[in-house]
Amino acid sequence: MKSAPSAVISALQTSRELSFADCFTITLADGTIARYTNAQYTVSIPQIGNPALLFIAGDILVDGLKLKQTCGVDIDEQSIDISFKPTSTIAGLPWPIAVREGRFDGATIDRARAVLTAPGGTVIGGAVVVVFHGLVATVDNIGRLSCKMTVKSMLNKLAVDMPRDIWQPCCLNTLYDGLCTMVKSANGASGTVGAIPTLGFIPWSGSAADTYDQGTITFESGANVGVSRTVQTSTTSGLTLSRPLDYMPVAGDSFVVYKGCDKTMTTCQSRFSNLANFRGFPFVPPPELAMY
Repeated sequence: MKSAPSAVISALQTSRELSFADCFTITLADGTIARYTNAQYTVSIPQIGNPALLFIAGDILVDGLKLKQTCGVDIDEQSIDISFKPTSTIAGLPWPIAVREGRFDGATIDRARAVLTAPGGTVIGGAVVVVFHGLVATVDNIGRLSCKMTVKSMLNKLAVDMPRDIWQPCCLNTLYDGLCTMVKSANGASGTVGAIPTLGFIPWSGSAADTYDQGTITFESGANVGVSRTVQTSTTSGLTLSRPLDYMPVAGDSFVVYKGCDKTMTTCQSRFSNLANFRGFPFVPPPELAMY
């Protein structure tokens, strides 16, 4: 059963007319929080000692995330449609680019309901009632003005293979995570696009052979601002991308590129000097060589 502030319960029991507003909170993996409402007016939730939480109206519309209550531990999975304007942004990027570039990986979405004294009036109880809280599982399609996502309940976190550690030659860590311990900002370099770039190759005088293989490049200016790509190979002349850019870069566009890792013991030692945190098992023989 969903809990609600006592003031909301009292209002529902005694008031003849109330107003409701659906409020959505999107929290990206990088900590960015965006709040929206499907109502025609902005919903304000006062906070003691802090600025009020504002759920912005007229920017995006969310269709989905219905309330569902069942017995058991079945994972609730829902499909939602999000419509946005050409000018709508999140995390400093236009919505289509943010969705396409994976900014919603690991994001959570809440749907809550605010009970107001009147349309655009005061929120009763000074809080919203959370109806659904879940994780973005997949992005099913993305267009110029809308996208469709699959959202699963937090029970999805229980759907992991056990044991989590597998004996394998490659490192079990994810580069720059807490177990890897490498700091991403300390392994990046800023640069500018050189002469005669293409959609798949970025000339750069600061490039070095193999250093940025399987790393990432993010553009900070130009037509591709905010766009990231994986670096397939790096040479002394520039960076070859694993997937072409959508827009042609031009000389002078700025970017930041980070070192990548193929999860081998050799790369861990030569590129990062981080062998102490290597969690692979390269000397385990393959099954066909195991002795019985």
